Amino acid sequence: MPRIIGEKILPLFKLAKPIGGVIAEIGDRETALLKREKLLVLRENDDFSFLREMREKLKKEETLEIMYLLLSDRCNLSCTYCFEDSPIKSVQFKPTLMSREVAKKAIDLFASLIAKYGKTGKKKIVHLYGGEPLLNYKVVRFVIGYIEELKQKKILPSECEIVIVTNGTLLNEEMAKFFAKHRVTVGVSLDGPQEINDIYRVTCDKRRGSYQKVVAAYNLLKKHRVTTGLSTTLTPIVIQNFDCVLDFFINELGIQDGISFNILHYNPAVPVDSEYYKKAAESLIKAFERFRNLGIYEERMMRKVKAFVNQRPMYADCSVVGNQLVIAPDGQIGVCQDFVKPRAYFKGSVFESNYDPFERGLFADWEYRSPFYMEQCFECEALGICGGGCPASAELKTGSRWNIDERICFHSKLTLKWLIWETIRKLELNSLFLPARDSDGRKGSQV
Repeated sequence: MPRIIGEKILPLFKLAKPIGGVIAEIGDRETALLKREKLLVLRENDDFSFLREMREKLKKEETLEIMYLLLSDRCNLSCTYCFEDSPIKSVQFKPTLMSREVAKKAIDLFASLIAKYGKTGKKKIVHLYGGEPLLNYKVVRFVIGYIEELKQKKILPSECEIVIVTNGTLLNEEMAKFFAKHRVTVGVSLDGPQEINDIYRVTCDKRRGSYQKVVAAYNLLKKHRVTTGLSTTLTPIVIQNFDCVLDFFINELGIQDGISFNILHYNPAVPVDSEYYKKAAESLIKAFERFRNLGIYEERMMRKVKAFVNQRPMYADCSVVGNQLVIAPDGQIGVCQDFVKPRAYFKGSVFESNYDPFERGLFADWEYRSPFYMEQCFECEALGICGGGCPASAELKTGSRWNIDERICFHSKLTLKWLIWETIRKLELNSLFLPARDSDGRKGSQV
């Protein structure tokens, strides 16, 4: 747990002005408890000296471990809030499918780069992404087989995992069996019960919702024991009916392998205000409080909980800082999948021999897109658990990826306040509060 220094959270969690709204509410009894546990001590360090040391240390620890293969930049749904259609396209966009040749060259490149820039023993992940990747199922099968071949030859490390992110509407039993056989993790998008999900997640003609097909796909994956996580967007209607949505996921759908709640990205088609961001942050906390007692892993909250409990600050909320490669269907290489349609921030190609993204400056500037380098974040009490949110969302809304992603400000600050008070409460009960899961999110011993 973090120590609290005077009226400040230890620099991992507070760097300048008093935390005010959190500390001001702590009475003499809570203060005595924190002092007894040596969580409240006299100020020892200069905050900005700590900041300089910590940010350089964290930046060096960001190693290349992830690749997104965008197997298709076309989708068979037209979800109202879809972020991919928000960026302005400089040229006429023509959807394409990735070929086997591009996929093979991308995987070969990834293998060579992680051998040079990856960290031994750290999990490697290949995300099969889109658009909708199952529109290109032949290449999905090829990629999975080729990765297994390279793992057997020890060209790719054994800990290299494959994750496919799909809307679920095209998935059938043959696919579910194939994913089970090859230990592929599947992420499926679903926003709750049919009357809620089908408001935004609809077919391209806007006439039909996706609920029936997605739930059928989810049940097929469960039947074949495929590790399956859910991705749920916190639309205004989801937040308005959040208790109902949680009941649905827990009692009707019976989620087992985890879920990630996503705060809406900037999209003029679904305008939201500050009150929405506050309610979204409160919903995330509410979900965590219910899920932790059931052993259900919620990704977005757990990022911040782990940073707080393990005293390990989040350098970035996104892997664009040099942790990932993104391969477009035509083989162009970029840092951010959200800009694939206009091809912004894509430099180089898998067809270039000996391509090195670091030498070519692919991550130049991006590696500093962390609140630890953003001056406007230095005085925020939640700096250490924030990560800075999504630079793409910030750029589309404000014109610059260096501006604050205000969606995450509410989430980080409210979560920090909850964590501090939960720490006090649990100290009083002399117990720990994390769900029984180990470091990779599966059930395990108490933290």
